[in-house]
Amino acid sequence: MTLASKFFSLFPACHLVSIFGALVWWIDSHSPIGLIIFLGAIYLFPLMCFRILNFFTPIKEGKSDILAKKFSPWWAGHQIQSLFIAVPALEAVLKILPGFYTLWLRCWGSEIGKNVYWTPGSIHYDRNLLLVGDNVVFGEQSLTVCHVITPKEGSAELSVAKVKIGENSFIGAAAVLSPGAVIDKNSFLKAGTRVYPFEHFQAKTRDK
Repeated sequence: MTLASKFFSLFPACHLVSIFGALVWWIDSHSPIGLIIFLGAIYLFPLMCFRILNFFTPIKEGKSDILAKKFSPWWAGHQIQSLFIAVPALEAVLKILPGFYTLWLRCWGSEIGKNVYWTPGSIHYDRNLLLVGDNVVFGEQSLTVCHVITPKEGSAELSVAKVKIGENSFIGAAAVLSPGAVIDKNSFLKAGTRVYPFEHFQAKTRDK
């Protein structure tokens, strides 16, 4: 792990400190501006850091050795997103506000269509690597993850690939979509369906 990678490992702690500091200032000031700063510390601060990171060192699809002494943009980006992974409630709030979560993911770099419904309990890692068509529904506890790390001959092979979901699809409760998964438009994934890395799920009619 490079020095830069170790630096980004500290990001979750810095994120928490910034939130706590903004909260204390808001309580002490009794100012509406304090609330804006507090919300900005939660949501805008990591988003801006991620956008800057991705501008200078874009997170690309492909394979790499996560243990190699080379800076990994994916690792840095993952650390920036860590608090949202650890505390899902921070994003669940956005999911109950119409259009907010879609806008949120677009800001991270994902391509999200219109009229996408995210249940509050759905889980989405790698917020910049989703391609979702129009009129898609994500069921409770459904999961999209665009990376996988596999032990391989003394190394740890990191595979990063976008998850692509066609329009008018339904992702059932507790379904798991792995990196590189491609879901045809008009697909219906039953609850608990697992789509493995780089698997193509072809559209099927709903069970009668």
